Amino acid sequence: MHLREVDANLLVILDALLTDASVTRAAERLGRSASAVSHALAKLREIFSDELFVRAGQRLVPTAKAQELAPTVHVILAGMESLLRPDKPFDPTLADRDFFVAASEAGELIMIQPLRNHLSEAAPNVRVGWMAGSGEDSIEALRNSRCHFAVDLESTAIPAPDIRSSKLFDDHLVVLGRPGHPLANKRPRPEDFAAATHVAVNALPAYDLMARKFAESGHLLPPPEKVSSVLVGLLLALNSDALLTVPTSLAQILEKQFSLIRIAQPLEPVGLPVRLLWHSSYDRDECHQWIRGEIAKLVGDRDGNA
Repeated sequence: MHLREVDANLLVILDALLTDASVTRAAERLGRSASAVSHALAKLREIFSDELFVRAGQRLVPTAKAQELAPTVHVILAGMESLLRPDKPFDPTLADRDFFVAASEAGELIMIQPLRNHLSEAAPNVRVGWMAGSGEDSIEALRNSRCHFAVDLESTAIPAPDIRSSKLFDDHLVVLGRPGHPLANKRPRPEDFAAATHVAVNALPAYDLMARKFAESGHLLPPPEKVSSVLVGLLLALNSDALLTVPTSLAQILEKQFSLIRIAQPLEPVGLPVRLLWHSSYDRDECHQWIRGEIAKLVGDRDGNA
């Protein structure tokens, strides 16, 4: 099939189906009938020689082919919109988009919730959802458009040239314990620090990074008690002598809300650069660009008020 035989409206419908995972919701978004969207889906299946979507209950689940097409379709439509209104600046108050951010619980508290609060006024129809993700899982989610941003809390190299990054701020690790903890109000020796019970949140690399630095200096930290969430780690630290290691940006939130105190570390705290990651297919997406700028502003405001 030649390009001249493909109706651009089919790509608009494909993009809506990828966003809404529902013929009915896609039709409502586009102001068309459900039968028109179903007819377009049939045509798209013929063009790409693939089912594109399969039904799972009330939702349409994209096939691997549809996930592969998603970033390119986004870029094509963003380019077409820019071409048709070259002199009209992007207006966030008129945008109607859904974005997902892959992050740990720490990233959600530090970045996503402040962004949601900001968007409720600056762009009321732009919605940001959270999904759990870190490391290679986040990279794959960016590539297949299951998420559009990832908050990266690990000091690792960018894994591939199709992944873009922007440094948000420099963080470092702190250790929290209950008031009156045996290690409070003094700088513990490495062996005393290692003898304590340590808690590590599964989705947060904090304790592993600290243990790595201790190992490099010739000291070994014990295997931690692994917990499923920051909340569980917080409760353990509050009700026992367990120590919880988290980024400073998260510790500032926990210290304000709970009666935890900082425990001095025998070694210099581990530095933790925080980055925002996205896929290169969204480089020229105006709404995506605008959100990246707003995140940078929020980070600047947070650092200025810290």
